[in-house]
Amino acid sequence: MIKFDCNSDSLGISNAATPQPLDMEIDTNNQEVLLINTRNFPCVEDCNSQGGGKPRDFLEILKQNDDLRSSGVPKFRVVQLEVLKHSAGQNHNDWISLANLIQANYHTCRGFVVVNGTDNMVSTSTALSFMLENLGKPVVFTGSRIPPERLYTDLWRNLIVALLFANCSQLNEVCILFDEQLFRANRSIKVSRSTLTPFDSPHFPPLASMHGAIHLHKPFLRLHPRGQFRVMDKMQSVVLTLKLGPSLRQEVLQKAVELTKARAVVIIAYGDGNGPSRDGYMSNIVKKSVERGILVVVCTQNLYGSVNLGAYEVGEELLKAGAVSAHDMTIEATIMKLKYLLGVGLSTNDVKKFFSNVNLRGELTLQKQNL
Repeated sequence: MIKFDCNSDSLGISNAATPQPLDMEIDTNNQEVLLINTRNFPCVEDCNSQGGGKPRDFLEILKQNDDLRSSGVPKFRVVQLEVLKHSAGQNHNDWISLANLIQANYHTCRGFVVVNGTDNMVSTSTALSFMLENLGKPVVFTGSRIPPERLYTDLWRNLIVALLFANCSQLNEVCILFDEQLFRANRSIKVSRSTLTPFDSPHFPPLASMHGAIHLHKPFLRLHPRGQFRVMDKMQSVVLTLKLGPSLRQEVLQKAVELTKARAVVIIAYGDGNGPSRDGYMSNIVKKSVERGILVVVCTQNLYGSVNLGAYEVGEELLKAGAVSAHDMTIEATIMKLKYLLGVGLSTNDVKKFFSNVNLRGELTLQKQNL
């Protein structure tokens, strides 16, 4: 039987009541931060050409900025994945490569900064948050909205602040750093493609923010884990995602569920978990899925608010048919948590028990009845 040690890798709350300034830490072990590049940086002059431009060498890009070598910046060394991609093309193989690279350097590095494209940053970082079990060091994802060739690029500031956070021994999780805020990765969503603050965390406060200085919000930080760090790399389980819409035909949904080889289906519903009420076809889809051993989880399309399947008749029917509520988890966290739980070898019934009742990496606000 597989058991989860909630005391080993659980949400920790410290006693600090107010934001605390981030002190410059001195590493007596002389460990460096590992800066990992996953991005294919196209030359900005070639961006309008077919194929998106020739890739630029990341080390050459870093040499453009002298501030990275100033005395206040933590020591770091640079590596990159063997295959560089635009983030939209990343999949579970890239997550595994990244997780294995972190594991190989875990005991010799103070922390990790991952330079990644913004399109798939939430998915990749959320996947890593589950794969890196008993993580006791910071893994900070960052990048830029403005190309590094531009004089006003945001890359340098994001990199320097990310390095500072990756050097912070009080952080023990996967985060996203952009502009002025540090978010828990599995609580983050992308909200904009055109601003310098492309990410938000609707259901959980920032772990840190900048108000004249960098402040850690210590009450929201996770405690250092007691277990041994390891990587769970079996994230290949197929999860089918179905988003409800006014023009989505009943037969399309039914056929998708009938033909899928997925072990879980995520229905992205309206509001509290509501959907079309005609002929009870939504509950029939859930029933047929459950009969085939497929777990059905209901998310919400709303940025704010939690799924409550008992709020409306359709949601209550889905619950009775065997669906599970994602509560306030993001869509990405829902998908990656399913992949993780299925990957560790749990049965569908066990995944159903754990999914909404166990807060593995701070991805979920536990309901009062589950505390």
